[in-house]
Amino acid sequence: MLTTRRLLVGLFGVFVVLLLRSSNNSNSNNQLPDMSSKFSTPVVIIGSGLAGLSTANQLVLKHKVPIVLLDKASSLGGNSIKASSGINGAFTSTQKKLAVEDSAAAFYQDTVSSAKSAGVPSLMSKLAKDSASAISWLQAEFGLKLDLLAQLGGHSAPRTHRSSGKLPPGFEIVQALSNSLKSLSESDPALVQIRLNSQVFDVEIIHNKVQAVKYYDSDGVSQRVDTNNVVFCSGGFGFSKKMLKKYAPELESLPTTNGAQTTGDGQELLENLGGQLIDMTQVQVHPTGFIDPNDRQKGWKFLAAEALRGLGGILVNPTTGRRFVNELSTRDLVTEAIQSQCPKDDNRAYLVMSEAVYQNYKNNIDFYMFKKLVRKTTVGEFAEELPISAAELAAELRDYSSAQQDKFARVSRINAFGTGADASTVVYVGEITPVVHFTMGGARINELAEVLNKDGKPVAEGLYAAGEVSGGVHGANRLGGSSLLECVVFGRTAADSVAKL
Repeated sequence: MLTTRRLLVGLFGVFVVLLLRSSNNSNSNNQLPDMSSKFSTPVVIIGSGLAGLSTANQLVLKHKVPIVLLDKASSLGGNSIKASSGINGAFTSTQKKLAVEDSAAAFYQDTVSSAKSAGVPSLMSKLAKDSASAISWLQAEFGLKLDLLAQLGGHSAPRTHRSSGKLPPGFEIVQALSNSLKSLSESDPALVQIRLNSQVFDVEIIHNKVQAVKYYDSDGVSQRVDTNNVVFCSGGFGFSKKMLKKYAPELESLPTTNGAQTTGDGQELLENLGGQLIDMTQVQVHPTGFIDPNDRQKGWKFLAAEALRGLGGILVNPTTGRRFVNELSTRDLVTEAIQSQCPKDDNRAYLVMSEAVYQNYKNNIDFYMFKKLVRKTTVGEFAEELPISAAELAAELRDYSSAQQDKFARVSRINAFGTGADASTVVYVGEITPVVHFTMGGARINELAEVLNKDGKPVAEGLYAAGEVSGGVHGANRLGGSSLLECVVFGRTAADSVAKL
């Protein structure tokens, strides 16, 4: 009897040890909480630009929440893939390594000043405060360097990040986040589904709760995805002549940098669902879109990245052969100067860069040269196109390079032309004109990325928006480098808000 009892006690002890080992192994192999059990349906994300990609990656990588990513285009990336200046961040590890003094408070003040009393200050504060963590997330989660900085117009410090390498920042970031989702969709299709050529036309809301998303597939057949959470990341409306005519008719005739998918579908649908649209008349005209010498009247233009000016490029008036503006003023002020002082028939100016700018931004400028948008020349050759002599142009470049105080109050004058600039000095020149670039207006959201109605309350449980489809983050004028940042900050915010339900 005693032997039997000892045997039973021994077996019970072994069972407890095995149970504890099983529990420990389970915890070590599942460091991230499995949230999928809380979700009987996947989260639907509409749009695959950086806002959609950030939302999706945050949901699946951090929270293990299943997602369905819908986009009416045939490929991922949206307008984000074209961004070529970089992504803002204040008080980042990169700034610390490069001995740049900055703070979220300074970034916030720059954003508010640029916004010109429009927009929602609390959203601007969140943008600035979360900017450093957005940069560190991209670096840590996706291995992006983001080790170089530029100071763009309206910024009080160099805080626009890009990586040393061959890829433009928008393309590099979008590629990294896209590859992450594509890999997961192949290895775990229950967690990640990507459906392209899918045009969303309705969101079903019952008893103030999201129930489903309806869309047309590539064959035009109506489809339905049951869901309790949808995040709109569908972008702006800068390509839509109809919406420009409605909200900013004075800009309808301008060329644009936006892709053909940028037609404001999300804003219209969210308004129909009860969301309030704010700042819709605030459409940003970027001062520098490249004029293609082989198709000068083309309505779509490559963006001449603001980094070209931030890294030292200047603007020259074709009618005077001289500088005429602080190239690092906010975008609206530079645009106004071009439109008021340069030739009225085509609103064009010259973007002139030094050899030092070229070396600092070589891969991008090589691309522009390949597309015949920028040419390498000399001061003497370039002066032949201007109403001043080579000696006068060289003096203008020397003055910009060496004057103790810039005549247009430009503070950052890196990568200049040198105090010895003369007719033989190499320069890189492109023709530019203002272009419709970004729509600051969109659906009103709060700091949780919830879509709000005119009373400031959430339209429905489970309805979110992030990126250019939303309004209030930039006010009347967006700072360069803040579009990619907005996508990451509010895309991740939307994901976290969903996961905490």
